[in-house]
Amino acid sequence: MKKELSVENIISLIRESQGIPSKIVITENTLVESELGITGDDGDELLQEVEKEFDLSFKGKDGSLREYFGLKENEYLFHSEGIDILGIFKELFGKNKETVKQFTVGELFQGALRAKNG
Repeated sequence: MKKELSVENIISLIRESQGIPSKIVITENTLVESELGITGDDGDELLQEVEKEFDLSFKGKDGSLREYFGLKENEYLFHSEGIDILGIFKELFGKNKETVKQFTVGELFQGALRAKNG
């Protein structure tokens, strides 16, 4: 049986799926990437776990996350893992316009709620 979509259940899922100990405080205002260290593939896996656990899809009408997280063009939820040599050169020459949106656990919940009801 699927769990009820709530902030508490999102926090519980984050703890379980990412192995975050209970001594680390997680609230609605906790930043997913910069405070919890969830990025790259771990971030993608977290989103997939949320989709599975709460029976929803973050794929909007355009097939991306933009609709449910208010992402602008070239804006992402997570940094990629590893070293991006091409990205370093683009940044050096001012051509790298990709940005990562700092988002909170509460915003993850709100995005999931929109996806569930969308």
